[in-house]
Amino acid sequence: MRKFLVVVTIFITSIFANNLEQNIKILEELNLPKDFLNEPSFKLKYNELSSLKKIKYYDNLIKKSSLNAKIVREELELKQLPNSLFFIPLIESSYTNIIKKKGPSGLWQIMPLTATNLKLKRNEFVDERLDLIKSTEAATNYLRKYYKKFGKWYLAVLAYNAGEGRIIHGVARATLDKYLEENPNMYHDKVIKIYNLYILDYAKNKTGIDNLYTVYKDLGIKNGHFDYTYLLKHNIRRDYLPKTSTNYINMLITFSILASNDRFKYLDRKVKYDLEKVVANKGLKLKTIADALAMSYEELKTINKHLLKEIIPTDKNSYNLYIPHTKIELFNNRVANIQGLVSVEDKTTLENIKKESKNSDLNIKKDNIQQSRNKIAYKVKQGDTLEAISKKYKVSVKKLKTDNKKSTSKLKIGEIIEINK
Repeated sequence: MRKFLVVVTIFITSIFANNLEQNIKILEELNLPKDFLNEPSFKLKYNELSSLKKIKYYDNLIKKSSLNAKIVREELELKQLPNSLFFIPLIESSYTNIIKKKGPSGLWQIMPLTATNLKLKRNEFVDERLDLIKSTEAATNYLRKYYKKFGKWYLAVLAYNAGEGRIIHGVARATLDKYLEENPNMYHDKVIKIYNLYILDYAKNKTGIDNLYTVYKDLGIKNGHFDYTYLLKHNIRRDYLPKTSTNYINMLITFSILASNDRFKYLDRKVKYDLEKVVANKGLKLKTIADALAMSYEELKTINKHLLKEIIPTDKNSYNLYIPHTKIELFNNRVANIQGLVSVEDKTTLENIKKESKNSDLNIKKDNIQQSRNKIAYKVKQGDTLEAISKKYKVSVKKLKTDNKKSTSKLKIGEIIEINK
């Protein structure tokens, strides 16, 4: 085992030595100090991820999501952002467009509240966190916003991962600690006491985030007392940053170094098509569009995962849709037919969705009822019981339980109860 560790150490050292200039360029691009390469936690992570098995695993993830990867790479190039940011979706979502109802979603794993702040639409029709292009634009803008605040790309990445407050609090604490370690006679200085109060106040009340930036920029940037390697060295004892966050940076740098050494062979893999944005009229069924374009419905759905229903959203007259660029001529040739081609089945679907929309939280009717010919969908409101509903609609409690697959009579506000007469 000891012999193995010696071999690994020599291997890592030789890679860093042979490509030192290239590796330092990666660090500089993210504003990391050069001595970061000597950090024990980074070396351990590099050792773990640089095995042939791990490289093959992550390379295959990139291969399977080559279209997603191309969209991210082109956005980074367009905005002239650091190349290393390409690996954020690899760490966040394995480059797959993951959907979660309540938690983070999409390539960039954006939280619901963050989506609102980024003006990504979320409603019953769409979740733009799953829009490959819009979410990538939003995420890169988010990172750029943090860069403007911190002045360092790696801190912007950390803020993206763990939240701005958590990072600036840890950074401000580490800055003040280093300053006092180097200037112990300043413990009772009035300004330093105020800075310490800023940090304690945020820890207790989660308010005054601008004050933390004052500490960081005054002591850390202007006077040179913020040092990431100092933070890492004392992090276990002082808990400046979550271990998951420091590990996040270790992974980002490792992937970047491996990429610069051409260890990922599918990074620049050609995709079978690019995405083209077109406009489709509301209510048009996606299956109708797929058939008109002579393409797989599942493939059309995959590149338009942000569309949560089987039709173009009906909350406005038209909506953007992505299609393969190879289909644009076909779409243009048939666009008049497609836009006018709403079948009887499509119209029925549209009417049903309109009824559902009217019964949304903001438009609940007096009795919270959606009716069709033979059944009623009743939305449970405060004070409702299964027994009361059964009496109102003259249906037995037993039948209500059976039709709704309920084992108990308990109801939740907002729950839909099907009433079959």
